[in-house]
Amino acid sequence: MDFIDFDSYQETSAEGGTNLPSPQPALSLPITTNIENLGKRFSNFNNLTRNLLKRDETSTKDTNYSKEIKIAEKYAKLSLNIIDKEETVLNESTGPIKHNSLSNRLSRVLNNQMNDSFIKEVFINLEDKYSDNLTSNNIKELIEPGVNGSISRKKLRGLIENELIKNQSSVLKEYSPTIKQLKVLQEKLVKLNELNNSTNEKIDKNYQLSSHFNSRIVDLNKEKKSIMLKKNLLINFKAKFTLDEYEEFVLSSGEINDEYFKVLQKAELINENCSILLSIDNPQLGLKIMSKINQIINKSIDKIVNFTNKSLGNLYSLNSKTKLTILQKCLKYLKNKMNYYNSIVANFTESRSKVLLDDFLNEIQVSSSGSKNSRPIFISAHDPIRFIGDLLAYIHSIVVNEIETISNIFLTDDNISKNNEILNKILKPLSKPIKSKIDEIISLNTKLSTLYSIYNLVELYTVMFSKQLSPENDILQTIHLLVKSSQDKIITIINNNLATIKSSNQAQLDLSIDLQPPEWIIDFYSDILPIIDQLNSDTILNLSTSDHEKFTSMIVNQPIDVFYHHISNNKLFTDKRDQLILKQNFLDLILSKIIPINLLSDKVLEINELNNNLVNEITSYQLDTLLKETQLYDYFNIINMICPFTDDFFDISIYEPIKENKLFSRDIISEVNLVIQDVLPNALIDMQQSMMKLNSPLIVNDIVMNSSFEYVKFYYKFNTIIWEYLKEEFSWSDIEVATLLGVEDEYVEIRSSLME
Repeated sequence: MDFIDFDSYQETSAEGGTNLPSPQPALSLPITTNIENLGKRFSNFNNLTRNLLKRDETSTKDTNYSKEIKIAEKYAKLSLNIIDKEETVLNESTGPIKHNSLSNRLSRVLNNQMNDSFIKEVFINLEDKYSDNLTSNNIKELIEPGVNGSISRKKLRGLIENELIKNQSSVLKEYSPTIKQLKVLQEKLVKLNELNNSTNEKIDKNYQLSSHFNSRIVDLNKEKKSIMLKKNLLINFKAKFTLDEYEEFVLSSGEINDEYFKVLQKAELINENCSILLSIDNPQLGLKIMSKINQIINKSIDKIVNFTNKSLGNLYSLNSKTKLTILQKCLKYLKNKMNYYNSIVANFTESRSKVLLDDFLNEIQVSSSGSKNSRPIFISAHDPIRFIGDLLAYIHSIVVNEIETISNIFLTDDNISKNNEILNKILKPLSKPIKSKIDEIISLNTKLSTLYSIYNLVELYTVMFSKQLSPENDILQTIHLLVKSSQDKIITIINNNLATIKSSNQAQLDLSIDLQPPEWIIDFYSDILPIIDQLNSDTILNLSTSDHEKFTSMIVNQPIDVFYHHISNNKLFTDKRDQLILKQNFLDLILSKIIPINLLSDKVLEINELNNNLVNEITSYQLDTLLKETQLYDYFNIINMICPFTDDFFDISIYEPIKENKLFSRDIISEVNLVIQDVLPNALIDMQQSMMKLNSPLIVNDIVMNSSFEYVKFYYKFNTIIWEYLKEEFSWSDIEVATLLGVEDEYVEIRSSLME
C-alpha cells in the first residue's frame, strides 16, 4: 500500500511520461520497536483488510468499484513516476536531503517484501499504536481512492514520519555522548599517529646510525677474536715449542737437580711435539726447532752422563744424601736411554770388578815388592781350613757391601733382576781366582777329615751366599762347584784307598789263621764313619739319591768285594769252613760299625741279609760235616733225590724206591749204626770247638743248634724209613740223639708234628 498523495506528485517527466520510484532496499534504522507498535494504533486495521478482500471478491458485481480501482492504479503510477523524478532531481542538486533520505528509507521499509506473518505483525503494531487516532470513519477515509483518502493517508504518513523522527532523534541522542567521546578520541588518535610517525622517523634514523655502529663493532669483535686467537696460539706455541732464556741457562750452565730434570723433560716434550709441525705444509719451522732442541738435549744428556760416571767413580762422594738422590735420578732418567745407561753400567762394573779383583789378589798374595801395604790379611795360609774360612768370609763381606752399594745406587725396588745382573758382572772376575785358590787347597789335601771340614765350610757359605745372590750369580755357582770339588775329592780319596788296599800285598798278608778281620778295614772305617756320623742331611754330603747309593756301595760293598778278592787269592784258606768263618767275622765287623749310622740303614739291612746267608751256609756246611762223620751223608743225598724232607709233609710210601739202592741194606745200616754210636757223644763238643773262631757267640749258638736240629729231624725220618722197609732201626732213638746234640727241648716241641 502506498500512502503518497497522488495529487501533490502529479508531474510528468521531461520525456512526457511518468517517473515512478524504483523499489529501494530496506532502511537499516532502529525502527523495529515503532513498526511493532504501529499495528496497535490501527484497531480496525484487520477489519479494513477483510473488507478490502471482500470487495475484491465482489469486484465483478460492482462495476463502479472497479473503476475506482483503475483510477487508484493510475494515481499510484503517477506517484511512482513523480518519486523517480524527484530522486533524479535531488541527486543533481543540494535539496532537502533529509526529506529525500527519509522517503527513501520509508519506501524501502514499505516496499520491502515481507511474508504474511510479518506483515500481520506490523499492522497489528500500527493498530495498537494509532488506535486512538483511528476510527471507523478514518479507516474508510484511508482506503478511499479519492482526494480525501489521499489526504487521510498523507496525515497518517505524517504521523508515522513524526514518530520515526522522534524515535530516531532519541536514538541519536543516546549516541551523542559516545560520538563526542569518539571525536575526542579521534583527536587523540590523530596526535598519537603524528607522534608515532615522528617516532618512527627518529627510530629509522637511529637504526641507520646504530646498524653502521653495530657492523663496526662486529668487525672489531671479529678482529679482536682473531688477534686473541693468534695471541693464544703464540703463547701456547711459545710454551710448548720453545724454552725461555732461564730454562736454556739451567740446562747449559745450571746444576743437576730437580729443576734441571723438569726443564729437560720439557725440552724432550717439545721435541716430541715437533712431529705436529712436521706434518704441516712447510715443515721448516719444526725442523729448526727440533735441531735446536736436540742440541740442547744432547748437551744435557752428556752432562748427566759425565756427572753419573764421575759419581760412580768416587763412591765416597755419595755419603751425602743429596748427591745420592741426584745420582739415582740420573740413573732413572738414563734407563730410558739404554745406550747411555748400558755404557755407564759397563764402566761402573768394569771399574768395580777391577778394584775388587786387585784387592782380593793383594789379600791372598804377597807382593813381590815387599811393601807394607801389600801384606795379606790371611796369615793363616798354613791352616787350610782356617784359610778357606777367612777367604770365604772376605768374599761374603765383599758381596754384602756390593749388594748394599748397588741397592742404594740402582734402587732394588725398581728393577731387582737388573741389579742382580750388575752385581754378577762386578763379582764375576772374582770367581776364577776363588775357585782356583780353593781347588788348589783341596787338591793338596788328602786327609778325609780336612776335606770334610772344607766341605762343611763351603757348604755353609753356599747357604749364606744363596740368601744374598741369585741362582745365576757366578760367585754362587763357583761355591757350588767348590762343594762338588770337595765331594769329588772325598770320593776320589776313598776310591783310591780301596784301590790301594785291593792291590796291596800287605793287605793280603793281614789275613791270619785266627780268622779275624784285617786291620785295613778298621783303619778304613775309622776315617770315614766318624764323618758320616756327623752328617745331618738326608744323604751323605748332600749327594743326590743315585750318588748317595753309589757312595754307600763304595764304603760298604766295595770293601767286602776287596776282602773276598783277597780270600780267593790267598792259599792259606783252603778249608771252606775257615773261609766262611772269616767272611762271617768280616761282615759282622762291618755290621757292627754301620749299625749306629742312620744314613747307612739300608746297607745295614743288606749286610744283615748277607750275614744270614753266610750263617745258613755255615749251618749247612756243619750239617754236612756231621752227616759225613756219622756216614749218613750218602743217605741224605739219596733221600733228597727221591723227595726232600719237609716239616709240613712226610709220607713214607714216597721213599719206597730207596730199597733198590745197594747202600740200603741191613749190613751197611748196622755199620752206620755203630759209627753213629761212636761219633755222636763227642759231636757237640767238636762242633763248638770248630766254631770258636767266630766272633759272635750268638751266631755260633745258632749254627750249632740249627745244624744239630736238622740232623735229628733227618735221623728220625730216616730211621722210620729203615723200619718200614728193612724192619731194622738204629740203636738210639731220636730223643736220645737230640739229647746228645743239646737240642732235646726244641725237638720235643716239634716231634709230634713230624710224626703226623
